[in-house]
Amino acid sequence: MTGIPAFGLLLMRLLDHRQSDISSLSQVAGVPEDELRSVVDGLRPSPSLLQALAPALNLHAADLFAMAGRDVPDALAPLDASARQYIDDLVIDAICLPADRRSQLRRLVRDLPQEQRKGSFAAWRVFDPHKAGFGAVVANMLYGNRNLGCMEAAKALACCSNGRMYVSASTIVLIARGQIELTPDRLANLATLLDFPAGDLAAITGVALPDGSPPEDPAAADVAALLWDVRRLTAAQMQYVGAQAAAMRRAIPDDAIDREFYATGPYRTSR
Repeated sequence: MTGIPAFGLLLMRLLDHRQSDISSLSQVAGVPEDELRSVVDGLRPSPSLLQALAPALNLHAADLFAMAGRDVPDALAPLDASARQYIDDLVIDAICLPADRRSQLRRLVRDLPQEQRKGSFAAWRVFDPHKAGFGAVVANMLYGNRNLGCMEAAKALACCSNGRMYVSASTIVLIARGQIELTPDRLANLATLLDFPAGDLAAITGVALPDGSPPEDPAAADVAALLWDVRRLTAAQMQYVGAQAAAMRRAIPDDAIDREFYATGPYRTSR
């Protein structure tokens, strides 16, 4: 499958799934209903409209830009592309922590000062959804909005998906190119990693969720949210957060870590 519908149709799919409508969205977002209806009729949404819709839809503005096939403004992009080198170890340590320590780690990240941007963010790769379909949209949310490369995405997916989805980095790239199908299982697991409501993503993409999906995984959800939090950090800040996560993990007795599976599997790291 190649190409995606216009943003207006994707928006209607989402609203239908949520049993809402354009009139209600207009009121919540504080934007003229006529402007929204023009987008539904095929007009390309402006950056200002996408940013106004994001809080009303409880979605990240950067992800709406990806859905609309628009470049993400620097103000919404991750801060430092070089910070992604510390993501692998952070994810593996964080997934092993108990809930209170994961919360502590997220508070630590939120309390770090916001550093000034030194230049435009360079995503590992950007894919064209008009050529590659919804696989490109999801990949751009990973690579462009969460500062992941293909290897980081594959490793994070193994740790942060309810179904423990193990795929190679090359497979994720092929999904992004539209050369491998975005199947229901893949969609459900990628939604978890993106911290994007699976039902919403299924409605937008038209890919039905699989029957008998695994139960919600609070640890995976916390780490996915952490990945969003750290996108605003510099490489030095990420290195600091990673060291704190590793220290938290070392302080926990082995028999208290119910996530040690992830440390002894194919993406293990030393303690």
